[in-house]
Amino acid sequence: MNQMKALLSLDAHAHLDPKQTSEALASTGAVLAMTLSLDEAALVVDRREPRIIWGVGCHPRKLKSQEAFDTERFRKLAERTAIVGEIGLDTGSRVPLDLQLRVFRQALKIVADLPRIVSIHSYRATGLTIKELQRNPIAVPVLHWWTGTVEETRAAVALGCYFSVHSAVARHSKFRTTIPKERLLVESDHGYADPPAAIPCRIEWVEHLVAKQLGLNRSDVRRLVWQNLETIIRKTNTLRLLPQSFAVNMNQENATLTAD
Repeated sequence: MNQMKALLSLDAHAHLDPKQTSEALASTGAVLAMTLSLDEAALVVDRREPRIIWGVGCHPRKLKSQEAFDTERFRKLAERTAIVGEIGLDTGSRVPLDLQLRVFRQALKIVADLPRIVSIHSYRATGLTIKELQRNPIAVPVLHWWTGTVEETRAAVALGCYFSVHSAVARHSKFRTTIPKERLLVESDHGYADPPAAIPCRIEWVEHLVAKQLGLNRSDVRRLVWQNLETIIRKTNTLRLLPQSFAVNMNQENATLTAD
């Protein structure tokens, strides 16, 4: 119980309204916060909330964001943060697929050269997303809200992908039978209209579902996702890009994680 209290909840994929003040975001737990466009990313990338890392994204469902994507601006923004997200593909989107592919490929080429924690959207495009990652490999792809088949999931595991698991998909047996537990994170996919303070409760529910799948305690799952994030940060060499206060918290979590 003391160990659970020592560890913050960790949300690997959420959306936070840039208009929210730091005070309003003080009770979110640790969050990897995704953006929908480069304009939005420019507003938040240099913010320094204690336990929030802001990402640089271009959502495949946002036509204006996709049309306005600029590779040089994307690179310059990505240089200032540890996270790229969210990016990806979505065949249910009204954005033309050829435009989505062009933006996704350009983003992947940049993060292949500039390793980051990359959160990837793949709704109705799981197979196509895998093909693009095979063509344009990056250090650590994190598949957000993954719904691929067992075969696609095995291919993603072979590529080195991690999986941020939402409550809607946490019950699927492939998270027990196909994905190594060392590749799992948990997420809320929290939306702008939701109160930020609700995030820890939503993460606790995902932890509970994942714990049932893996035969672990919920506290074990929390320890596990922090360990997995630590590995991702090491693989991408992005510790230096974390807000100082987040890095301090990470060190505190790691001290707990490695304790017997």
